[in-house]
Amino acid sequence: MRKTILLLIMAFVSNLILGQNFEYQTDFKRLVVQSQDSLSDNYYEKLRAEFVKNGENFTKDKVIALMSGQTASKFYDAYGMIDMERAYQVADKYSSDTIHKYVHRLLEIHPVNLSMNYGLWKTYEKDGETTNAEKYKKRFNLICESILTTGNGTNEKPYFVISPIDGQVLIRLYYKKEIGMMGSGRDPNGNFVDILEMVDEKDSKSLNFVIDHAMGLFRQQMREVDEKEIEDKYEIDENGKVILKKKKGN
Repeated sequence: MRKTILLLIMAFVSNLILGQNFEYQTDFKRLVVQSQDSLSDNYYEKLRAEFVKNGENFTKDKVIALMSGQTASKFYDAYGMIDMERAYQVADKYSSDTIHKYVHRLLEIHPVNLSMNYGLWKTYEKDGETTNAEKYKKRFNLICESILTTGNGTNEKPYFVISPIDGQVLIRLYYKKEIGMMGSGRDPNGNFVDILEMVDEKDSKSLNFVIDHAMGLFRQQMREVDEKEIEDKYEIDENGKVILKKKKGN
């Protein structure tokens, strides 16, 4: 009995430490490694399946672990999903059939996507399906609250998010505030951050969201574009010299 109580206390303290002292520079990388280990409690596929089934009852530290693992998924393409995410943010403007046609399958692949969970909540709410609406409302709020445990929004302690527009979702749909100035920059460790002003009549403030992990594929795609432009403009002649390609008709 004593041993069980001690283990419960240790688990509680561990969860508390992760939630309050999450360090992107170290904890994010550690959780990504654990997400690939099938023997770890933070194994991504295990957490993903559990969240799809029972996500509203997750602890915040498990949500953070799942978010970290999501960034290592082969389906993770943060910038490639932005238009679709924006559509789910206004899900109540679309027919319920249109929303249900895709969102359930997408949430199996992207279970902690803020915009999709919000869209499904609002769709069920519009249809009067209160039980399902409450379930996805809880999931949306839980993900938001989990994000808020990863920092304090300053440049030194930015919030960890997995979509480049999660910061906008948090301000507009969770806090229900307006967004003022928008920008980007780097945290003290050189990580790319999104900087958004949360407008409040009494106390407007800038919030920082670290999205450096979301930039990987985007940077690769930009490099490929640059390389393609170089290939289109230049060629190597028979002497190994780089020269401008001749335009057709010249």
